[in-house]
This record gives sequence, C-alpha cells and structure tokens, in this order.
Amino acid sequence: MIPDKKQIEASKHILIKSDKESLAQASVLYSYCLSLHKKVSLYAPEIERRFSFLPWIDKRRSNRADSADLEIDSSIEIMDLYDFMQMSDVKINAKMATALYAGLLQRYENFLSDAMDGTIFAVLAQLITLGADHQKCVENIVYSEPLSKIRLKAILYKNLLLKENAKVAHVSFCDEDLHASGASLEDVCEAAREFLHIVHIREVHIVKSDENNKIIKIVKDV
Repeated sequence: MIPDKKQIEASKHILIKSDKESLAQASVLYSYCLSLHKKVSLYAPEIERRFSFLPWIDKRRSNRADSADLEIDSSIEIMDLYDFMQMSDVKINAKMATALYAGLLQRYENFLSDAMDGTIFAVLAQLITLGADHQKCVENIVYSEPLSKIRLKAILYKNLLLKENAKVAHVSFCDEDLHASGASLEDVCEAAREFLHIVHIREVHIVKSDENNKIIKIVKDV
C-alpha cells in the first residue's frame, strides 16, 4: 500500500523495499522520492537481470538501512501506482515513465494479456510522450532471456504431449530437469503460459513426472 503523500513529504530518509517482481515500481518510487529531495535507499535482496536496466536499480543494497524513518513496500499494483502519481500531481519524468512502462509490460504479459484495454493503451501512449523508452523496455524484458530458461523450454517442448484434439497440452518435468537447466518452478509456469500461443491449445497441464505424474497447475486461455 502506498503511504500517504504527507508521510513521504515529512520523512527525511526513505527505504524502498522491493522483491524481484516489483523492481519497476521500486524504480518509480525511487525517482519520485528523489524529486522531493529525500535521501533514498533501495533494499532489494534479489533482482531479475532483465530489469537491471531500470533507473536506480544499480543503487540497490542487500541490507536494510537502519536510519530510514519511512519504509515503502514496492509490491504495489502498477496501475495503482500510476493513479497515485496522477492524483498527487506528480510531474512524471523520463525515468519514471520508463519504469512505469516496464511495469505495465510485465504486468500485462508483454501486452498480450486479455486484461489489456483502451485505458492501458492510453496510459502507454502518454508514458511514451513523457519519455518512456519503449525500445529499451522491450529489448530487456521481452527479448532478453537467461540461458537457464532457454534450456528449460527445450526440455518442456520435448516433453509436450497434446490431448483432446490438441486443445489440452500436458507438459511434464522433474526436479532433475530444474537442476540440469538451472531454472525454477516459476520459470516452468511462465513457459506453460507461452504454450497457450500454440494454435488450438486452450489449456496447459503442468505435470510433475517424478511425483506419479501429478498435475501441479493448470493454465487456461481465458
């Protein structure tokens, strides 16, 4: 939850706490607090490499700043953060615009999500006008993948089995596959969503082959 604007303005040293899923929001908040001439620290124990291009991420620290008198958790819905900036009459600069654009790109699955609507497109257009770097966001978030994910996808495609007239895909993996690729269960789920882009597939069953082919998650084309 975003603190009251008065809390932010009354603070001298602000600590922004971020996990690897909310680095875009952390970047926006960092720029905003700097614009108010505050001392800012970014606490982010983990980061995803594809978000390392965002403004101020290079300032992150792996330990908390004890001297901070206000802590903000950046795990905020990206559109809620945008609305906060608008309602607070914040002048969005190019750094903020780029981070907001990156957050929307992440939130709406590279703009392929069914949740995309006219409002989101209008916000994106405004952010580009304000200086958001569309090309840099796309290059780093959409087209930049670690080798571990590429290895994992090769394994998953090899194990892909189509059923029910190719409408249902069963994709199996085991712990050894994760170890061999260096990927995570989260990466498996992300790859499974991409399988929905294959023609005819409407549902993906993620199967754990070393647990009696237990279905651990079902991803559907909504």
